[in-house]
Amino acid sequence: MANILYVSLQLALLLSSFPLSMMENPLPDITDQQFIESCVNEHNNARTNANPSASNMRYMTWDDGLAVLARAWARNCLFEHNPRRNHPVFPSVGENIWAGTPGTRVQVKSMIKSWVNEVQHYNYYTLACTNVCGHYTQVVWATTYKVGCAVIFCPDGVRQTSFSHRPGALFVCNYATAGNYPRTPPYKDGPACSGCGGEKCYNKLCQNSTRDAAIYNNWQPDWDPALHECGVFCKAVLIIRPMALLSIFVSVYVIQRHCTNMFAYIN
Repeated sequence: MANILYVSLQLALLLSSFPLSMMENPLPDITDQQFIESCVNEHNNARTNANPSASNMRYMTWDDGLAVLARAWARNCLFEHNPRRNHPVFPSVGENIWAGTPGTRVQVKSMIKSWVNEVQHYNYYTLACTNVCGHYTQVVWATTYKVGCAVIFCPDGVRQTSFSHRPGALFVCNYATAGNYPRTPPYKDGPACSGCGGEKCYNKLCQNSTRDAAIYNNWQPDWDPALHECGVFCKAVLIIRPMALLSIFVSVYVIQRHCTNMFAYIN
């Protein structure tokens, strides 16, 4: 009896302290360091390997505010661009979006590669595009130097896709400053780093410690769906934790009734 009650008590305590953020979104969070590094590395790899070579391509680093913005929009599970791309620091913000089904493993590398592969439709010298090229040109836009991404699981599907009837995932990356100016090449061609203007050259990219420094943004868009909806996290708080607490008290009561020599303390 004592062993069973002990196990019940431990289970209740585990439920009450369960990391509920994992229930809200089973995919990597914007604070996941491996996710952050993958997003930054894949973008910089594409920029390093731009063809023709870029003379003024800036090194790209992570921005928390852009990631918060990307997550807020991705929560809508809508395969359209965000019309309210505001940011507390940057005056202009670019955006790339990707949607897919999580039946196969969602990988940052493959998602960003799908954007980079648009280069096959793009002619740098004539600026001609025979299909979709905007995702690629934003990835390799020379003056863009900050990126923030988020991937959200959409249990009810991603709207405006051919697979909206089944669970999907939406991946959004936001960029600052924004690129994709009309009739403008994404970068200046020439020997790598020759247009860096005295900045450090790292892996064919222009580095500037001041520009590349992390910017802390304790900020959230006022239109973020998470502010107005009771999602999985909210429901878990309202249901699972009270049930866990009830289980604790029931276990304590039973222990005290059947094991009069035992005492239980709840801090």
